[in-house]
Amino acid sequence: MVEGYSEEEKESELHFHYDRNERISNAPKIVQDYYAGKMEMPRGLFKILVANKFNRVMLFTVAFFSVVVLGVNFLQNPTLGVCAGFECELSAFAYGDEILAQIKIHPLQKSLRDKNFRIEEYVAKNLEAAAVFEFFDTDGETATRSQKSAALKKNEFFLRTSVPNYDIIEAKAFVEILGERLELKANIKR
Repeated sequence: MVEGYSEEEKESELHFHYDRNERISNAPKIVQDYYAGKMEMPRGLFKILVANKFNRVMLFTVAFFSVVVLGVNFLQNPTLGVCAGFECELSAFAYGDEILAQIKIHPLQKSLRDKNFRIEEYVAKNLEAAAVFEFFDTDGETATRSQKSAALKKNEFFLRTSVPNYDIIEAKAFVEILGERLELKANIKR
C-alpha cells in the first residue's frame, strides 16, 4: 500500500500492513472479549446503576444525600412554628408599592395540644396575640418595623400589616402568645 510521496521523492520500498486480528490478539482480555461478542452489557437504567460495587456505592450516596437535603428543607421551615398551642405561619408579598405581611394563627388540633390548653378560657379573658414585624432591605438592615395585636379566637385569625416597599427582601416576625415567644422569617414573594 503506497500512502503518497512528495514531488521530489521516489517511491520507497517501505510498506505498512494493518492486521486487525494480530492487533486484537495483543490487546487486553476485556478488549478481546468485546470484539469476540462474549461481553454482555447490562440493559436498563437500574441494572446499569447496580452493575458493579462502585456504581452501587455511588447510587446509595446520591440517594442518602437527596433524602437528607429534602428532609432538612421540609423539617426546617422558618415561616411556620408553634407558640403556646397555636400554629403560626408568616407570609409576605409585594403588591404595587407596598409589602403586605400576615401571620395566620390557629389553635393546634386537640391531639397535638397540651392537656392544660383551654382555648375557651383564653378567649373569655380576651387574651391577645402580639407580633412585631421587621422588614429587611438588600443590605440586611432593618428598613422598617410594625407592631400588631389581636384577641385570641377559637378559629383561625390573622395579624396583618403593610409597609412601603424600600427594596425589602425579607420579613421577620416576633410573635408572643400567652407569654411564649416565637420568631418567624419569610422571603418577600414578588
